[in-house]
Amino acid sequence: MCKARINGKSAVLLVDTGASNSCIHNAMQNHFGLQVKGDPFDAAGASDGKMQAVMTAQCEIHLGRSFKGKQAFVLLDLNHVNTTLVSQGASEIDGILGADFFKKNKAVIDYAQRKLFL
Repeated sequence: MCKARINGKSAVLLVDTGASNSCIHNAMQNHFGLQVKGDPFDAAGASDGKMQAVMTAQCEIHLGRSFKGKQAFVLLDLNHVNTTLVSQGASEIDGILGADFFKKNKAVIDYAQRKLFL
């Protein structure tokens, strides 16, 4: 997990290299001031079946002390993810940083040091 700022608001994001797209819990849309871009679609993921999702417009994201960039997210219901995290003793998340973010920003993950380099 990593701490971030989305449109100036604090966020907790799960680092998930297996997720194709970066996502934000749809209940947090207004909190982060995210604007919808496009029509809803069915998304498949780590849950049972498909879920309704919608893309956001690019927004401002800050990570660590120096990274600042733009990122669009998929808005979808992450209640099932948070339920699983809490049952395992972890904290709830606001969203997920996925492979789209890591590829676009040429990220390097040092697992031994638990660091993300952008």
